[in-house]
Amino acid sequence: MKKILKEFLISASLFFSIFYVTLQVDWMKLFHLQPTIVGDKLSEWVWKMAESSLWKVNNHDVCAPIDSLVYEMCKANDISMADVHIIVNRDNEVNAYATVGNHLIINTALIKKMENESQLCAVIAHEMAHLRLGHIKSAVRQQAVITVLFTLISGNGHSEVLANLTSKIISNSITRAKENEADEHGAHYMHAMHINPMEMASTLEKFESYGILSYLMDHADSKKRAAHIRKMHFPDNGPYRKILSQETWEKLKRACQ
Repeated sequence: MKKILKEFLISASLFFSIFYVTLQVDWMKLFHLQPTIVGDKLSEWVWKMAESSLWKVNNHDVCAPIDSLVYEMCKANDISMADVHIIVNRDNEVNAYATVGNHLIINTALIKKMENESQLCAVIAHEMAHLRLGHIKSAVRQQAVITVLFTLISGNGHSEVLANLTSKIISNSITRAKENEADEHGAHYMHAMHINPMEMASTLEKFESYGILSYLMDHADSKKRAAHIRKMHFPDNGPYRKILSQETWEKLKRACQ
């Protein structure tokens, strides 16, 4: 029995080692494939699936303030507003995430949890950084490789279930490896718009104290990430500012109830 178990563990370790190495290769570049062949079609399919599950909020008291924050962030960092598609989603899960098609989804539950606009800007800046750094496109490419690989191995439709499960595990590990990079860029976005970049660290620390697992599960090691931000140096660029009036902020919060 011990021998069988040992052989199984060795085989499993070998398989996942080869699998991991396979994912490190940029097959698109290696075989001179255009992203439109796989990436765009897969992105299209993923977005259709994601969009169908959203409950989009069109309330002016919600959309206008969010648009103002995003506009100021884009303006200060030379980012085209046309390159970012913000959707506020009525959902009880405290979460925000970037996804295919340059979409940034913000759940109303997360907005309700925010104490001020700086915290909300920190979340938006972090997710926007994921988009700008190409992390989402990279994840889509990985998904394509995983799907094809398991289809070749299994030779049947059941590979989809296994592929989805495995891609989530790998996606989480890839995301965690890139969180510091998104934090850093997000903090710089905030600094450029004259919002205290240390609010990025404060927001991470507050999430930890809140125990917001739905958000932190995909954003692990928040204490270490906050400490990393606090070690960063930002040149003095004048007094920090508020973009939204207190009345507008309160209306936003009420509209998300």
